[in-house]
Amino acid sequence: MSPLQLVPSAPPALPFTDLAAWADRELPERHFLIPGLIPGGCVTSLYGDGGSGKTMIALWLMVAMASRYAVSWLGYKAAGWKSVGLFAEDDEEELIRRLRRVCVGLGVDFEAVAPNITPLAGVGMDATIAYYADTGELVITPLMQGLIAKVRQEGASLLVLDYAAAIFGGNELDRHQVSDFMRRLNGIARDNDISILLLGHPSMEGMRGGRGTSGSTAWRNQSRSFLHLTVNEEQDDPDGRTLLTLTHTKSNYSRWGSTFHIASDGTHFDLLEAAEKAEKKPAGPRLTAAQQVCLRALSMALDHQGETRRVTPARIDKRCVSVDVWRAHAYSMGVSDSEDQDSRRRAFFDTRKSLIAKGVVGFEEPVAWLA
Repeated sequence: MSPLQLVPSAPPALPFTDLAAWADRELPERHFLIPGLIPGGCVTSLYGDGGSGKTMIALWLMVAMASRYAVSWLGYKAAGWKSVGLFAEDDEEELIRRLRRVCVGLGVDFEAVAPNITPLAGVGMDATIAYYADTGELVITPLMQGLIAKVRQEGASLLVLDYAAAIFGGNELDRHQVSDFMRRLNGIARDNDISILLLGHPSMEGMRGGRGTSGSTAWRNQSRSFLHLTVNEEQDDPDGRTLLTLTHTKSNYSRWGSTFHIASDGTHFDLLEAAEKAEKKPAGPRLTAAQQVCLRALSMALDHQGETRRVTPARIDKRCVSVDVWRAHAYSMGVSDSEDQDSRRRAFFDTRKSLIAKGVVGFEEPVAWLA
């Protein structure tokens, strides 16, 4: 046999689904830790700017769970009451301070909920839960193995990981590595029947685009649900509280798009308004996430370019901008989760066409305007 000839190997046995076997079987309903927002058996991401309060939001959830339905989180009762968390940025004393503040604000007894919350302070230790070996293999560290063991020991329903960049030992810009890591986290959540809440910081583009993403788009793509926390730029609270907006920007298993307005004094959280109430208000046509990004991109392009009547047809009495300029802003703000140029071009074209059809955007080659 020539050295270049390869011996044919048998194809692997693949676990194809036998649909006929499911013909008369009832499927169980999908489990949610928080109805519609945090599904069980997979990863939900909560991203927010540094200092926006995402860790406190996560601790609020852990305390609400530990209260065994005495208090709610975003107006919902959690379907589980024990949790474990890794907090890479906090020392033990700071975690205790924060948990006590949350308990005071919610009106629950710290001693009563303490046995149901198991936090791990990551300051002073290597908080990496997975890294890539020289062989290119993703390695789960003893730290993550210990967290999983604690989850099983406690019978916890939630594992909080704070935050993505500190616990991931790979290249957060590498789509292959991030996808591999997130698939592994989803597998861990599924195998242990828990929800994993992954906290992270958005990039500048993620902040501008309103999606809250950071690094590779795989962080968002592989999250089964995605929550984005922002601080309201125009603070107008009579009690001097910080006003926050938590937006549900993605869900694979439920309706998404809910928005929660929260006022916080650093201890107490007041839910001011939920999307279900806001949707009842007349606010024009409902827009998808891509359409919202495109609208913000058009508004930003107009602001940056200023008055551009030199390219505006004389019969159009609107401030216009070149479609090429609009497209460039939409790309930078993340109109598509894909990093492929053709996919982004198609996403912009389809979104532009839908906005024109809704009457939100006016268009006449080569310019566009806010209608």
